[in-house]
Amino acid sequence: MSGASDPSRNFGLPEGYFEQSTFLADDFIEEISRVDIEFGRKNALFEPKPFVRTFERALDKLLAAQSDLEANITRLESSAGACAEDHRKKMARLKQTFATVGSSFEKLETQISEVSSNTIRIGEQLDTVAKEKDRAEAIKELVEFYAELNEGDTRHLDELLEGGSEGMVKVAHTLRRLNTIIVDNEYSAPADAKAKRQIEIYSENFEKTVLGTFEAAYRDGDVHNMSVSARTLDAFNGGVSVVKAYINQHPFFLSSMISQSQDSIAEASYQSMEGVSDINHLPPPPDRWLVQLYADMRSVMFKDWAIVSKVFPRPIEIMQQLLKRVFEQTIQSYLETLFSRAEGQSKLAFLRVLASSHLETRKLVEDLQRFDAETITPAVMVLESARRSGNSSQGLLDMPGDTQTASAQFSRSRSRKDVSKSSKSGSHAAIDDDDDDLDDEAAARDRLGEARSGVSSAVAIAALIGRSEGDNAGVGLLHGFLNRCCDDLFESYIAGGNYISAEQAHLREAFRQTLVPFVRVHAERQGPSRGKALLGMISSVTGGVGTASGNAGGGSSAMHGGIAGTSTTGLNSSNNAAGSVPAESERSINTSIARMLLQAHAEAIARAVELESDAAAPDAVAALTSQLISTLGDEYVFPALEDALESLQDLRQEPDMAMLGVIRMANVVVRLLQVHFQRAIVPFVGNGNYIYRDIVAEKNQLMSRVELSLNLITNKLIGVCTQWIGGILGKQRKGDFRPAEDDFTAFEMGTQPCRQCTDFLRRVEQACRQNLGAENQERVLADVGNALHRVLMEHLRKYVVSIGGGLVLAKDVSRYREAITSFGVPALNDKFAVLQDISNIFLVQPTALKSLLDEGPLSRLDRATLQAFVQMREDSRSSNLVKQFI
Repeated sequence: MSGASDPSRNFGLPEGYFEQSTFLADDFIEEISRVDIEFGRKNALFEPKPFVRTFERALDKLLAAQSDLEANITRLESSAGACAEDHRKKMARLKQTFATVGSSFEKLETQISEVSSNTIRIGEQLDTVAKEKDRAEAIKELVEFYAELNEGDTRHLDELLEGGSEGMVKVAHTLRRLNTIIVDNEYSAPADAKAKRQIEIYSENFEKTVLGTFEAAYRDGDVHNMSVSARTLDAFNGGVSVVKAYINQHPFFLSSMISQSQDSIAEASYQSMEGVSDINHLPPPPDRWLVQLYADMRSVMFKDWAIVSKVFPRPIEIMQQLLKRVFEQTIQSYLETLFSRAEGQSKLAFLRVLASSHLETRKLVEDLQRFDAETITPAVMVLESARRSGNSSQGLLDMPGDTQTASAQFSRSRSRKDVSKSSKSGSHAAIDDDDDDLDDEAAARDRLGEARSGVSSAVAIAALIGRSEGDNAGVGLLHGFLNRCCDDLFESYIAGGNYISAEQAHLREAFRQTLVPFVRVHAERQGPSRGKALLGMISSVTGGVGTASGNAGGGSSAMHGGIAGTSTTGLNSSNNAAGSVPAESERSINTSIARMLLQAHAEAIARAVELESDAAAPDAVAALTSQLISTLGDEYVFPALEDALESLQDLRQEPDMAMLGVIRMANVVVRLLQVHFQRAIVPFVGNGNYIYRDIVAEKNQLMSRVELSLNLITNKLIGVCTQWIGGILGKQRKGDFRPAEDDFTAFEMGTQPCRQCTDFLRRVEQACRQNLGAENQERVLADVGNALHRVLMEHLRKYVVSIGGGLVLAKDVSRYREAITSFGVPALNDKFAVLQDISNIFLVQPTALKSLLDEGPLSRLDRATLQAFVQMREDSRSSNLVKQFI
């Protein structure tokens, strides 16, 4: 709002007062009545009239300003409406103009499309005319060549041959088509016989000449002439003859090493594999001549690719044929000789040679596959891309994109018994043949259509050699071919269960040979009347143990905990250098034999994983493991435990505490099996599948059976020890506790049965300390101590004890207590402390007996028991001790 029309001046207010964003009516009223308010403050009475007049004047001015504002708004609205109408009209005119322009463009686009379609049709017609023209010229040229050869004239072909490499290739294409004509027209007129002979003769001479040029260039190392000759013969007959010449004259097949007798080479190389048939000898390295052969093959293939890729139009096919020839002729022939020689010596020699040869062959194949993926396949892609780029300008007489061989070219014969077709001329036959050739060429080019449309060229190239689009992108073109070559070498030895049957037969023989010393001693100890008592008992009790256990680390048992002095280093220990077992160990379980069994099994698993496929390897490992578990249990551990149990049946001799050594060794063998299972078996059978579950159940069943067997032997040994202690104490004489007053030996050393018994207890303790873990030691020693306490409680109530005999008895009990204290079992210490107090019954005076029985530890015993001991005092009747006690 301008200053002239600002209503603020009418009220005496600052300019723009009403335009403030913070305008308040109260402030406005206060501002216009400020003078009246000041006047009212000076007078004591309030006078309203000045305010009324001021407000009336302000109201008049506000009404006038409102009228001016409304008039101004009306004027502006009229102006805005006029502007809006004018804008609407302009937009309508612009819309009409744009619609007209769009319609014009659509008409122009339609006209351009019509012209483009006409142009495309004209181009297609011109292309068809050009092809027909080229086709007619080619047919005309073929007819002319055919006619000239029918007349014996070869000057035109000879002139083309003098035109260099391009002329040679053109002659090759021409002769290929002429040979096709004479093959397809086998019922031609006799007048054409001369042309047929001339074509055959000229083709034969041409092939020999070019092939001779190639061979000469091959000998001289002239790669350029080799390439020209190879490409010419490829155009002539698919390159079969030149490939055969290249492979037949390859130095790898003509060298002196290869030409030697395979038998002499295999014999000399095989002799270097020392210890190949010795199960206790580590597997020897692979055959040295085979390793050298593979090294030479790697070098030759790496070098040959540089030549093949420059010489031949389709180098990948030549490499396939060369590799196939090497695998099928050189490698397979030598491997058969090597395997035959090894098989004639032993099963182990054959299996070791088979596995080591397979490993070396697989290494060779992996090296060739790596070279293929990194070098050959990328180079082939470049070559194929360059060849496809040249196909756009390829002439009609160029070689088609397919890979027909000479046999397919010259043996193709179609029956033309139809009369109308038989009457056609040779030129018509040539036309028919060229139709087929052009169709073949179109089919070959269609196979490369994906590469032309922008799809990865690797897919199209792979299609040329039969690879699917789903193959791994990082795999070379020869990957599958090399795998097949490797599989074919060993298929007859592995497939159909041949290998696993041979491996199982060897493992049976190896196990039998390892167990020969043990089996011999076991057979000598087995009398004709002794049966398999222990095995029958175990089988009846644990019939369903294995199937109920599914824990991989199962087999935990009372006799497996904390074996002192045992080693759990698994298979790291070396076998006996001489392959023999000490005579002492032949009578019982020995870790050397167990390690030999596990070592043979580990080697068999390594061979199975190497030779079997990934799918079949778990089953093979499971079968071999089942064989190990069966042999280790039924043929070694359980017969030894049975012998141990039967040896405890003879009570006339002191119990052989070496049985605890049998328990210890059985525990060690089981733990070795568990370590072997985790390290050598589980990694190859997977985890969680049915094979894993079955083999774990079988292993756990063996461990459970061993646990039960060891518990039976331990309980039997404790019972025998108890009987032996009872037998020793049964030799106690009645006068041992009524010695003469001058028998100082009895007072100082105790009785002889006590000395024998304590000596036996020390031997039991020593055997337990040497062979059992802390938990099992405490269990066995506690059982023996409890048995001794029970026997002594009965024993001491059988003999009358004098005053002097009480000293002897106290000495005996003290020796028993000393022996038991060394056991380190707290519960036994308390029991034998009470037994020591019982011996005091025979030492105290009759007057102090009642106090001993009522106030000390003896007060907790049964009165009848105490009465029985009191009755055995020599003075019990004379002193009326029994009545006093009651």
